Amino acid sequence: MEFHPLTPDMLPLCHALCADCIAALPDEAYPLAARLAWAGIWDDETATAWAARLSASWSVAVSAAGELLGFAWLTHAGEFDMLYVAPAAQRRGLALQMIRQLEDMAAQAGLVALHTWASHAARPVFEQAGYAVLRANTVTRDGETLENWLMAKGGWQEPADARRES
Repeated sequence: MEFHPLTPDMLPLCHALCADCIAALPDEAYPLAARLAWAGIWDDETATAWAARLSASWSVAVSAAGELLGFAWLTHAGEFDMLYVAPAAQRRGLALQMIRQLEDMAAQAGLVALHTWASHAARPVFEQAGYAVLRANTVTRDGETLENWLMAKGGWQEPADARRES
């Protein structure tokens, strides 16, 4: 397995992997309509938005035999914005390894107060990485409500006027 930075040309593959991960979640975690809204579609608007988000982030991807197995990025403001591992590659510690690598990059830049809006699936991984749940949260996408968790590490605290969704 090879860990490497993401490049903008990889973003369509990242979106496809993201959509596969979301589709594989059980109905008990997120109903089908919510998963479809969350995954979205890959179009010019999404491509532009993802490229902008990636350019303001540290990133890591993991590949094997030329296949993308996972990716993550952490904004320069300290927010884990993306963390996905292909369903067939889950439960191998790849997510935790990507979190650690991104935390190291942030620490080298002097940033240790980090946070994320973790899905039900991501919450246990972030807990294992030492993140604490600050509160439950809901997000509305295309009329569908998704639950997630605001989690933090390194002393990060939610500003009083913080956004309510990821």
